[in-house]
Amino acid sequence: MKKNSPSTRNVTFIQRMFNRINKKRIKWSEIYLAAAGALHRLLVEGRRKRVAARRQQQDLPLSVLTSMKLEPGDIVYTPSSESTYYAGHMGIIGLDGKVYHVHPYGPVFADTLDWYLTRFYEGDRFIVFRSRLRQVGDRAAEWVEDHYQLVKYYRLQTDLLSIERNYCSKFIYQAYKFTSGLDLWGRRFSKIRQGFIYPFRIERSADLDVLGTFYK
Repeated sequence: MKKNSPSTRNVTFIQRMFNRINKKRIKWSEIYLAAAGALHRLLVEGRRKRVAARRQQQDLPLSVLTSMKLEPGDIVYTPSSESTYYAGHMGIIGLDGKVYHVHPYGPVFADTLDWYLTRFYEGDRFIVFRSRLRQVGDRAAEWVEDHYQLVKYYRLQTDLLSIERNYCSKFIYQAYKFTSGLDLWGRRFSKIRQGFIYPFRIERSADLDVLGTFYK
């Protein structure tokens, strides 16, 4: 094919046309991303920072939590954050004062409170709950110590009776449910044995009192 033939000119023209279209697409994509980023910072990040600032004024420093005398059965809850993979995480205090919690890298740990708190990032919040009935918390704490080694896999499983496959909030739910019949989910149909026990469900339980909120 000769140079500058009609076919060559047509191919060159088409290439130029597509290049211009692609450049326009890139330009509009950049504008879109810039606008979306600005809106996100204004509407989402800005709101998060304002909420975090208000919470820090209300919350107590972590040093207050570490100096508290936590009781068996107390629940230490961290709401959704980067360190909890935006799902929230919680542990329960055993009779020995350690924090027992099912974890993706565990599958279960028995940490001192100080070590447990190091697992979270600066800026994270901690909410401590306590059962309204002392003996209920004691029974849950005893069950946790007796059964935590039965957890073999970290799994988001719907079977609420399975101990072997477990996750943080389900394990705590079982500790109370299996020992005192207390359903921290507060479901209307408590005989149903399937479902997900999200941390926020336990957070909303009417059977728990809030001892305090703290920030790291």
